[in-house]
Amino acid sequence: MKPKCNDIDVTLTLKSILDDDKWAYVEYGLDEQTLNADLRDLEVRDILETRDILEIYKYYLSSVLGLKKNYLGFLFELRDYANEVVDVAFDDFITQNSNDRKTSFCKASLKLTYPQMPDDMRKNYAQGSLKGVLFDGGVYETQISYAAQFTDDKKQVYVEILDY
Repeated sequence: MKPKCNDIDVTLTLKSILDDDKWAYVEYGLDEQTLNADLRDLEVRDILETRDILEIYKYYLSSVLGLKKNYLGFLFELRDYANEVVDVAFDDFITQNSNDRKTSFCKASLKLTYPQMPDDMRKNYAQGSLKGVLFDGGVYETQISYAAQFTDDKKQVYVEILDY
């Protein structure tokens, strides 16, 4: 028996994985131009893809340029804000054909809804090059692929994100 792609335990686990990432909601909330921005040898995408908080923190502490320090401080603030306010929803579930009797291979639409950033916080970014729905509010949609299977005792479900 395989779990269904839209099973509540599967989607809750999927959301938990995204929540644990901490940087995913920031990355989705920034536009492509911002992700590719290069601010004095600091590429935003590199920081977000590193996802290793210790490496980012070391970089933050070792930086001697005030711009880099302030910029990274703002990124940490954005991370906390995005994880607090984003609304996560999954729909349009597709179960992919597979001969595997235990694992369901799935695709779903991942819909992230961001409110408009409050003016008192937004003013910190008004002059910068950071842009996206994280600031303006709105919806970001993408496809997410994942695999789901029950544990041997069928008491829990194991979910692995394959691509997002």
